Amino acid sequence: MRNLPFLFLFFLSTSFILPDGKVPVYELEEAIEKGLAELIGIEYVGDDQVSIKVKNLHKRKDFKIHFKTGLQLASQDTSEQDQIILRGRNVLVRAGKFSSPKFTSYCTQASNINPGKGSVFQLKELADGALQELAQFLSKKRDMEYMVQQAIWVITDDHDLKGLHHDDPEKAINVQQFVSELTGKPLPEYTIRYKEARERQRAFTREPIMIYGVHKYQLKEDGIFSCKIYNEAGELVQEVFEKMPQKKGNVRFTFKLEARNLPKGKYVSRIFKEEQVFHEVWVESV
Repeated sequence: MRNLPFLFLFFLSTSFILPDGKVPVYELEEAIEKGLAELIGIEYVGDDQVSIKVKNLHKRKDFKIHFKTGLQLASQDTSEQDQIILRGRNVLVRAGKFSSPKFTSYCTQASNINPGKGSVFQLKELADGALQELAQFLSKKRDMEYMVQQAIWVITDDHDLKGLHHDDPEKAINVQQFVSELTGKPLPEYTIRYKEARERQRAFTREPIMIYGVHKYQLKEDGIFSCKIYNEAGELVQEVFEKMPQKKGNVRFTFKLEARNLPKGKYVSRIFKEEQVFHEVWVESV
């Protein structure tokens, strides 16, 4: 009998740790419709995060609420962007208690302004069609927030694929190919890193910070090469490298054009072998 209090305390401390199979799981909309849960509010809390506060209306039973990939949120300020959640998950809500899980959200109206802390939302219909396919694909991506947002705007705002930039070429081409196949839009010949807007600013600035182009060519023999970027008038804008040795075979490298204060127009990156133009790639600052 001396162990009874210990056993009671052990049971009390572990009684809430239940296997997933023993805790019912409801879709958010289902739980609300059945009167099991109440949606208290949806609020932007900063750092691209929204908080969705729900209450379990049952006094004795815990359950989990499933927040779906592709869940959309409608801003109550029509000047602000609606949002979409890509990484859905199950959230345990204790009987009679509140839960306020946070989710990373992305904007779906490039011409509207970004939300600010305290911006409120309501539930919107689940994404469907191409947007849902994209959401499912992007939900597995990590450490590529800029590219994810740009990819969403390809669907929601009919953007081209030039904004789909990532410093890792393999990650970049993986997303570019998926979005190209999904939309029928051509793969980009170069990519652009745009200035990112702050809270309460128009989300898509169309202001380029850096333009990334790729030189690809084959060398039959070793050589010494230079790379320089010019504007349409033939004026030197940027020197990428000067008199660099390159080995024969396939050559591929990315050049970067600082575009923060660059006038609008077309620019050409030229590879010189000695004094002769060997290869060139055109890009545009818009």
